[in-house]
Amino acid sequence: MKFSIITLGCTLNRGESQRMINILKNKFEFTENPDESDILIINTCTVKTPSETKLFKLLKKYSNKKIILAGCLVQHKPELFKNYPLVGIYQIDRVDEVVENYLNGKILQLLEVKKINKLSIRSFDNYPIKIIPIQEGCLWNCTYCATKLARSLYQSFPPEDIYREIRDAKINGLKIIYLTGTDLAAYGFDIGTNLAKLLKGIRDIDGDFYIRVGMANPGILNKFFDELLDAYEDDRIFKFFHIPVQSGSNKVLKDMKRLYTVEEFYELVEKIRRKYPKATIATDIIVGYPTETEEDFKLTLQMIEELKFDIINISRFWPRDKTPAYNLKQLRGTEVKRRSRIVKQLFNKVALERNKEWINEITECIVESKGKGNSWICRDINYKQIVVKSNENLLGKKLLVKIEEATPVDLRGRILKIKN
Repeated sequence: MKFSIITLGCTLNRGESQRMINILKNKFEFTENPDESDILIINTCTVKTPSETKLFKLLKKYSNKKIILAGCLVQHKPELFKNYPLVGIYQIDRVDEVVENYLNGKILQLLEVKKINKLSIRSFDNYPIKIIPIQEGCLWNCTYCATKLARSLYQSFPPEDIYREIRDAKINGLKIIYLTGTDLAAYGFDIGTNLAKLLKGIRDIDGDFYIRVGMANPGILNKFFDELLDAYEDDRIFKFFHIPVQSGSNKVLKDMKRLYTVEEFYELVEKIRRKYPKATIATDIIVGYPTETEEDFKLTLQMIEELKFDIINISRFWPRDKTPAYNLKQLRGTEVKRRSRIVKQLFNKVALERNKEWINEITECIVESKGKGNSWICRDINYKQIVVKSNENLLGKKLLVKIEEATPVDLRGRILKIKN
């Protein structure tokens, strides 16, 4: 009997799917193609309404299969799925039990919140990337966030377990390691350490690999940011910083209960650019929060113009059930769409200007994934996305590349040398 997993949402969800795959493949045959499966696990996301809508489309599309639901949405809103077997966020180690009971005609819904060291579950990795969750939950209570309602338990996983996973990845030839979680800035506050100290410990691990540090919130980062920048001096750590600002207006940030100011965020970005001028800085922006006025919106545009982010994850505000912001009077949908369109246009302008600075540079990069046709997606040490073309299988290989073109979202390069 074959099973497959469809993952909606973030890198943390992907990592948890890989651990569920490893549990199930000892009892069932795994296929990456959901159409070929008898059993389908859908790992859900509750961040935005479109993710929820996508899930219901999948349920309709695959209604002929045995479907088990897992992840954040089922933990947040289990009442929507009374007739389905459910695997809660803190029960992924029992996914095989849920599947086996379902095959025997019994529906289990395991949603109890309990501490579980997910690094004790081995993962089914996709070469050349290893995903390692280092923490989950957060120290915030943002008014719009449904993820907090799903991942309600805050915990950091022990450094020794994280280092063991990195060593295992090295032994297995995995060359890119994603450290992920709900908010990496919050790592270690419950076990007497922090993200910077964790990264410094990686220096003691020999090997040729790259580390990508996932999303970390400002406000908490400020407490140890200079130490974190020092930790990034390891030449195996991508100079990539994903720090969500959400708005350029202090009033809106206060309404969101984000607990930092725009000025504090600017200081973080300025420190990054002083120490690592070519680093990739990614941020998240919510457009159309219910209390966002036109003046607030203009402050967000001003921030984008001044800070010239390399990546912006633009989200229209979606009211999520059971959150405080759900009950606020919403802005008109047409107005939110207009603001979203303006942000995207401005980002494309400033990001293209910044990316053009790389044209004619020669850089080393590692091939992270397959693109369309004969294209390959690479990353240099600054985590710039570089697209190259080759009919060879380049996955996981290091290349020497000359940058010849730029778009707002990537660089286009010509391969000068395949290094390994």
